[in-house]
Amino acid sequence: MKMIERLEKVKEYLNGPGAPLFLDYYAAEHYTGYITIKEDSEIGYLKLNKGHIDEVGLGDAPAGETVIGAGGAGRIWDHLKDYWQRSIQTVNVNFANDPEWGVVGPTLLNRQFNTVLSHVCRIYSYVRDGDAVFCDAPERDPSNPVDTDFSYVRGFYINVKGNKTYVETNDGPTDKGIIIALHTAGRECRQYHDLMKIFKNKYRIYAPDMPGHGKSMPYPGLKVVSSNEEYIKWIWDVTCALGVDRPIYIGCSMAGGITLYMAAEHPDAVRAVVCMQGNDDTAVGDPSGMIPLLGHPANNPAVTQRDFSDSMVGAKTSQARVDFIRWGVQTEIATLKKGDFSCCFFLDIKDRMPEVRCPVRMIEGTDDTIYTVKMAEGTIERLVNCPDKKLVVVEGYGHFIAVERPERVAEVIDELIESLDD
Repeated sequence: MKMIERLEKVKEYLNGPGAPLFLDYYAAEHYTGYITIKEDSEIGYLKLNKGHIDEVGLGDAPAGETVIGAGGAGRIWDHLKDYWQRSIQTVNVNFANDPEWGVVGPTLLNRQFNTVLSHVCRIYSYVRDGDAVFCDAPERDPSNPVDTDFSYVRGFYINVKGNKTYVETNDGPTDKGIIIALHTAGRECRQYHDLMKIFKNKYRIYAPDMPGHGKSMPYPGLKVVSSNEEYIKWIWDVTCALGVDRPIYIGCSMAGGITLYMAAEHPDAVRAVVCMQGNDDTAVGDPSGMIPLLGHPANNPAVTQRDFSDSMVGAKTSQARVDFIRWGVQTEIATLKKGDFSCCFFLDIKDRMPEVRCPVRMIEGTDDTIYTVKMAEGTIERLVNCPDKKLVVVEGYGHFIAVERPERVAEVIDELIESLDD
């Protein structure tokens, strides 16, 4: 099939059955301009008017017109089908240093409408491969059991060095230890409600909201945590304010790697850690200049983070949990994301891993396209002075493993705590 024929089919789908999703969830209704697609030596374009595709053609978009685009070597397009999400943002990450792949257009415009561009590339990928659109999308469990008893969750405020900090707990027993649960970047403590319920009669969990997240107040001057050194200090201050002796830290994504940092920083005080979808080196930096743009008034992270977040969710995750993760994205604000990415995009504590002596469990879902099993294996190898360490791989689940598969996470935590003999 020729490129012009592929583009016609993309137009037919996005103007037809795919229009509601494209216009609303991917915010295409706000984009007017050209989108270009490049594959090997061919270049084509789609002309959009508030998300409706008016025209397709071959060659570059007309000079002086608003344009964003993506593409490159056909061998790289071949890889989109390797990810069931077919996210161009996943390809952009994995082929960031490949000279035969890239995006075009103004940096801000690309950032502002990255979900529009990503979805156009997704549909193009299906058409180019001769596949029905979303033929490889997972069949998610549609059940959404109604939980009428929320008595296992209690919220309260504590004073953390003068900052009003919100914490939730299940008020579980403390005889076997106390868990402090740290949420992912941009989110808040509700991510741990499932674990609180599972352990309500077994272990005490405290889940704090970071400054400015959830119900916690920001620092004076509307500031949030924006460095890893500041992050571990805040965690320790929370631990002291809660009066927890020898905590068991668990954390996911950004907070996963930081649990290892805490174990290295406080080797005699930390009893054990569970690092979920994290590792000791997540330092990708900010080569695209995304972090400063998070504060730009034309960039709404509640929209621009959607496709990126979706691309990391596992194929086996139930629809109700997918919806919860998506709602988390849609409630994020720029200040928080800017601060959090300033932490996790620059975390490199590989040289501190020999200082970790407490028991460590790492949990890695296979569908996480950002933090991979291979990365976690590298961390395990560097824990040279940690006699009790295990990597647990969970098939079919992704980046938000504490939300996506809390039942398996609970089994790992249970095994860890029951094994502690100190």
